[in-house]
Amino acid sequence: MPDKANVASVEGLDRFRSNLVVFLERAGSILDEVGEEVKRTRIWLQTEQKMRVTQRIKMESRKLEMLEQEMFTARLSSLSTAKTGAQMQINKKRREIRDLEDKLKAIAAWARNFDSTVEVEARKVEKLRFLLDGEMKQAMSFLSESIRLLEEYASAGLPPSAGPPPTEKPETTDD
Repeated sequence: MPDKANVASVEGLDRFRSNLVVFLERAGSILDEVGEEVKRTRIWLQTEQKMRVTQRIKMESRKLEMLEQEMFTARLSSLSTAKTGAQMQINKKRREIRDLEDKLKAIAAWARNFDSTVEVEARKVEKLRFLLDGEMKQAMSFLSESIRLLEEYASAGLPPSAGPPPTEKPETTDD
């Protein structure tokens, strides 16, 4: 068994370490984006969507009141064609309002279930973040230390300009 290892170059390890650094930076930024997107989605769902649908319900309710007022006016004037058209518009507006109310209920249900559906997956992302921040940083440190030690080992006992170590010839005896 040889007493010395043949360490010719650690460039491959150094390139791997460099590529790993780039990967960790990219992965970290992507995981940050995922976390921010989860937060934005929660805010959008709990505030913006709810407010938008609520405002639309109010607007459509005002339109319904106006249509009902027109229907009442048409009844007083006994215009039967106007009554039929107005009644159809009123029914259509009521359906729109019911649909919006159903949508508002669905948004409330999504907001209630957000933690049990989205947050479960978001926790997996956080676990990956922990792995990248903890374990992979330790791996980077280990890799850097290994490269340093291998470089020291390769340069120990060899002058910088010297080539590979000479091979030992078996001793010959003159008998």
